[in-house]
Amino acid sequence: MKIIITESQYRTLLESTDNESMDKNKKLINSIVGFDFSGRIEQITSTHDIANWIDECVGWESIRRRLNNFGPMYTFELDGVKYLYQDRGKFELFMDDDCNDYFNDEIHERLGIDLLGLKFSDIINMYFEEEEN
Repeated sequence: MKIIITESQYRTLLESTDNESMDKNKKLINSIVGFDFSGRIEQITSTHDIANWIDECVGWESIRRRLNNFGPMYTFELDGVKYLYQDRGKFELFMDDDCNDYFNDEIHERLGIDLLGLKFSDIINMYFEEEEN
């Protein structure tokens, strides 16, 4: 399947605010990626939120420094592999549950979002919903 995105559609993907446009954007992303990210992204804001596999790869102190320097991290699963994600500003860092690091394009290409010029932070903004206390 080939999908052509025009510049105006690309802007709409990034700038949507109403629910109808957001639903259309999610349907487009879902068809490109092959699954729905809704409910599949978890946020890490403190060392208390980290899963054991992350601690084995990075360690608590390093996680604390990364959170303080770059903001929240997120976890998601793709094709049975768990990933840790953090937007570092100039680049996006991904780490899988085998402690392998990926920078920018490898995961974007696997997801197909590189074709749209999207960053994974755009996916986070579209799909991640913070839990209300």
